[in-house]
Amino acid sequence: MKNVFLMATCAFLAALLLIDCKNKKKNDLEEDVIVTVDSVWINEYKGVVMCADCPGINTTLKLTWAKSGNDENTYTLTEEYIDRDTIHLTGKFNTERGFGDDDDATVVILDYDKPLNEQKYYVWFSKNPKMVYVLSPQKEMISDSVNYTLILVE
Repeated sequence: MKNVFLMATCAFLAALLLIDCKNKKKNDLEEDVIVTVDSVWINEYKGVVMCADCPGINTTLKLTWAKSGNDENTYTLTEEYIDRDTIHLTGKFNTERGFGDDDDATVVILDYDKPLNEQKYYVWFSKNPKMVYVLSPQKEMISDSVNYTLILVE
C-alpha cells in the first residue's frame, strides 16, 4: 500500500513539474540565470581568464544562494592555472546593486567578511546576466583587451 501511495505521489509531482515548465516565461532572465536545486539557487560560471605569467586560468565560480535570510550565501572558486597549480577557494559572498550606469547590475563580493585585500569582485549587468566580468581589487572594470569574463553554465 505504501508503494502505491509513493508512486502516486511521484506521478503527481512529475505532473506539476511538467505544468510548471510549460508555464515558464521565456523572457524572464532571472529564471534563466538561477538554477534551483532542493530550494537552493545555484549559479555556475566558467571561462579562461588571462594570466600575466601563464597561458591562462581555467576558472569556475559557483554561487550558492541562501535558502532563507538566516543562511549565508556561499561560493566555490576554482582557478586552474594552465601548466601550473590549481587553487580551490570557498567562503561566503554578498552582493551589491548597481555598477556604473547600470542601476540593476549585480556586484558579487567574495569573502566580504574578510579584509579588503582578500576580497574578490565580479559583476553581471542587467542586459546580459549570463556573462560575469572579473573586477579589479579596486572594484573597477579591467580595461585591458584581454579576456576577464566567465559565462553561465546552462
